[in-house]
Amino acid sequence: MTDVTADFFRGLARRKDDCRLTALHEGSVRFDITRDGQVDHWLVSIAKGDITVSEQATGGDAVVRADRAVFDRIASGEAYFLTTVLRGEATVEGSPRLFATVRRLFPPPPGSREARRRGGDGG
Repeated sequence: MTDVTADFFRGLARRKDDCRLTALHEGSVRFDITRDGQVDHWLVSIAKGDITVSEQATGGDAVVRADRAVFDRIASGEAYFLTTVLRGEATVEGSPRLFATVRRLFPPPPGSREARRRGGDGG
């Protein structure tokens, strides 16, 4: 069985550099992902487009909290990060500027304009 969330963070770590994130001089976001009373922590640090990822329970200039099922949907592109936050399915604390940048890490949901722009829905 695949682990969508772990695969997402491992993919970020392999990506290393993302030109869409160069506007962010430096910042980090800790993701606290809950499932069955357990919390997995992932710290994503960005510095001028360079991405590093670690499993770390402390730190972060901002924090995203979500249930594992919700985050799996975000990580797979089935749900849009900002929409889940607006619905209260995920919570964020910290710099709005950092979240505006971090949302670019996630795939766009199928059928969205961004997915079509990236060629993600076959149309």
